[in-house]
Amino acid sequence: MDDKKKCVDELRLEIKKLQAENEHLARLLEHSETDIQTSLSAISHELRNTLTLLVGSVQFLEQDHPEIISDKNWQSLWADLLHMQTFLMDLSSFRSMQNISLSRKLCDLNALLREICRSCQPLFDGIHKNLIFLCPKAPTVLYADGRKLAHVFTNLIKNGMEALNDVGTVSLRIRESAPRENSLTGRETVAIEVKDTGTGLSEAQQEKIFKPFYSEKSGGTGLGLSIAHAVVRAHSGQITVDSDPGQGTTFTVLLPKFAAAPDTGPF
Repeated sequence: MDDKKKCVDELRLEIKKLQAENEHLARLLEHSETDIQTSLSAISHELRNTLTLLVGSVQFLEQDHPEIISDKNWQSLWADLLHMQTFLMDLSSFRSMQNISLSRKLCDLNALLREICRSCQPLFDGIHKNLIFLCPKAPTVLYADGRKLAHVFTNLIKNGMEALNDVGTVSLRIRESAPRENSLTGRETVAIEVKDTGTGLSEAQQEKIFKPFYSEKSGGTGLGLSIAHAVVRAHSGQITVDSDPGQGTTFTVLLPKFAAAPDTGPF
């Protein structure tokens, strides 16, 4: 009996040591993440300032010497500068998404997505590449952060357009969720599909698609889908991807249906 008691006491002591070590490691991890975020913010700030000065200088150079536009490297220079600006903007958005704060209001999803399609329409020529929007006649009302959702669906539409070859279609559709989709969130949801007829994705690509900095697009930052995923999860929703190489891709965003909430006015 004494031996058993001794073993139990030793186990309890080891457990206490492990708990203390775990708490210590958690504190170190928290401090490490804070240090990383602080350093990332400082670096991003300095790069944005430098880039702003550089863009200004290039604009002045172009004004003073308009003939430089015909130089074969000039457009490439502008493309690199714009890529850097996009990356820093996405990086700033990604950092802010680590602690997402939603400004929820009553939001007519039909109207929101219709406006997004209108703003994205210039990306499509309407002949070889088309954007289609399908929604129910009755308003689809959510209690959501419309601005952040606009970022999500704009990004998905642009991704779909970039996946097209010379011809193709991107369709945006609001529909009722299937029971198996509702089971992913544990509640009644509305489904929004963004489907393209483009190149499609392999299983390996689908597994990595929402990871930060993963991109196979030329000039891509690899942050757009990570941000979209974070925004949807913050709304207690889910985003899924279904694709096959050469068969196009469908992103499905599942958002909880409207439930009783304070009336803070329309989107």
